[in-house]
Amino acid sequence: MQTPLLGKAVTTVAVLVAASLPLLAGAPASPEAAAFASLASRDLPRGTVMTARKVIDVGADHSATKTMPSRPGAPTRLYLRSTLTKEMKMTASGMVGASVRASIKKCYNTTQNVWLTFDDGYTSQANLSSILDTLSAYNVRGRFFLVGTWARSHASMVNQIVAAGHFVENHTNTHTHTHLNQISDAAVQTEIALGQPSNTSPKLLRPPYGDGAFTVRLYNIALEHGYQLCDWSTDTRDWTGASASIIVKRVVHGDRATPRAQAGDTILMHLKNTQTRNALSRLIKGLRARGLTFDQLR
Repeated sequence: MQTPLLGKAVTTVAVLVAASLPLLAGAPASPEAAAFASLASRDLPRGTVMTARKVIDVGADHSATKTMPSRPGAPTRLYLRSTLTKEMKMTASGMVGASVRASIKKCYNTTQNVWLTFDDGYTSQANLSSILDTLSAYNVRGRFFLVGTWARSHASMVNQIVAAGHFVENHTNTHTHTHLNQISDAAVQTEIALGQPSNTSPKLLRPPYGDGAFTVRLYNIALEHGYQLCDWSTDTRDWTGASASIIVKRVVHGDRATPRAQAGDTILMHLKNTQTRNALSRLIKGLRARGLTFDQLR
């Protein structure tokens, strides 16, 4: 069995050799290689993964480790295995592994509380006021994933949401016809950078239509901007024009297309749908009757 001291020595030698290869070839060492050599000599915590690239565990058992190239000039980073949020698990298909996917579906909700989320914007003042009044009456905090262009042109509505004690999150800049898994890295970065800034920790990014939410590519780009990806566990499908009664039934009891909400789940709704505001009170009461809880405003 390799001792921790021997393992550290082997790692240090390997890294120093890698850093020295450019010098032996007559080329100066890169800043990343020099930083690698410096870090290798330190007394780092056991289980630390040193890399100038992103660390990815590949395969169902996550036993093998590979790396993805970083952008030119990317800084050397330290990843502690005890804090896995920056260590990507990936399958051969380029999709995140099962445990990361589960976290994305729950939007990194680590509590037993059900999260009510409202997407987009494009709503009337009457609609927004009704939703905020209901959430206040039942002492429930919501999360509003707002489109950047809409938020900037409706700053007073965004201010109302925040002043009422709710969270705002990033739903990209334009949303309309924006499938993040179909556009360039640069275009994705622009969509994120110009989206509604998040006021939560972790900061959450919900891709339009959920497209690309489980891809390694989007995971890494979002992380570079300080965001974690957020999908949903239960879709009300209010965007289909469903009635308030059907919305309540789907969330509280489930149907063929939608599993009923469970503890720790994230529920997807949309601000602009009138039936959503009509369903909200019964939805909250129905879930509480099943013993489920929500984040509280006060």
